[in-house]
Amino acid sequence: MTVKLGSVEFYEAMADALNNDPEWAEKGKNIDFDMAYKYEAPVEGQFFVSFDKGRVTEVRVASQEDLDKADFLISGSSDTWRGCFDGSINPTVAMTRGKLRVRGKMAQMLKNMPAFMYIQQTMGKVEFE
Repeated sequence: MTVKLGSVEFYEAMADALNNDPEWAEKGKNIDFDMAYKYEAPVEGQFFVSFDKGRVTEVRVASQEDLDKADFLISGSSDTWRGCFDGSINPTVAMTRGKLRVRGKMAQMLKNMPAFMYIQQTMGKVEFE
């Protein structure tokens, strides 16, 4: 099923894919974080995703409070997000060049980088328009 990029349906599809992936169950078992994703112009939106031992337990449109309280907030233009998901932009390069900005406990992110990269790869498998 094709979903719209920058929509809660996109994140619900990612959650379904992760929650039904036995490889993720092992890789993500240490992921107990609330994450927020913020899309900036031209397509704007913000989304909250809660992980409990890797399992996605909640997906919703994020409030400002969600953005403020999330363990990690990743923000960037919708064009950058699209490029990361369609494979034309390397997410790590986007972060180092400031096209994707990350706020949160960087030591935790680095410690769990294989799991975070797996989430990114799964997002890249979601069919979107």
